[in-house]
Amino acid sequence: MKAIQTENPASIITLLTDFGNKDGFVATIKGVIYSINPVARIVDIAHEIPAQDIDAGAFILNSCHLYFPEGSIHVAVVDPGVGSERKILLVSAGNQFFIAPDNQLLKYIFARYETFTVIDVLNKKYFLDDVSKTFHGRDIFAPVAAHLSTGIPILEFGNIITEFDRGKIPKPSIVKNIISGSILHVDNFGNLITNITRKHIFGDKFTLKIKNHIINKISLSYSNVKPGETVALFGSSGFLEIGIRNGDASKKLSAGKNNSITIEIN
Repeated sequence: MKAIQTENPASIITLLTDFGNKDGFVATIKGVIYSINPVARIVDIAHEIPAQDIDAGAFILNSCHLYFPEGSIHVAVVDPGVGSERKILLVSAGNQFFIAPDNQLLKYIFARYETFTVIDVLNKKYFLDDVSKTFHGRDIFAPVAAHLSTGIPILEFGNIITEFDRGKIPKPSIVKNIISGSILHVDNFGNLITNITRKHIFGDKFTLKIKNHIINKISLSYSNVKPGETVALFGSSGFLEIGIRNGDASKKLSAGKNNSITIEIN
């Protein structure tokens, strides 16, 4: 790997993986990046994504990327299909770049932006010399991100494609006065984040049901209820979430990803 001096020392490369921190996988990826672009700046988004949980990785990437500057390069590796014929995508969207397997990990990005360019990463010139079947994060994703951060145009990495897995984000349904949604994500505190946003809720009086639990109001913060009580509020991601003040809603309510939630407007 030949180190390349870049004219853009402020290049930011973020990493999101399910590799964990017990092994040396993340450090290896960083070593590859620094060997190619020693002045790159690397930011860890998360490495404790549940193993092979594409939905969790997609949700967290979507929540974080908006707060990075233009030109940031986001490397997302939650890749159950590593070594298979699945594509590796390089996407330009929202004045940022995303490198990820073609497995719905970028589904929120594709849903968020009206225009984007998708490259099928094929140019082995920008891979490591020996590509393993089990560690494309090291052998392909990392060197591609590093070379991209030096100013290599995206068209150098492969071909523009229009056929790829856009994925689907479940949307709430509204029938008369009933809003039916689902849990998209459970965060580290056990909060249940739904696919319902402010635009879906109409009226001031309602009955929210999740499992056998009922909530009759939306609070502004967790402090609006007593410790141990259940609370519904719009969180920092913009979605309605169900939590327990100083507790774990996923455990107390025995609820998790894909469970349904209904709101009846009274």
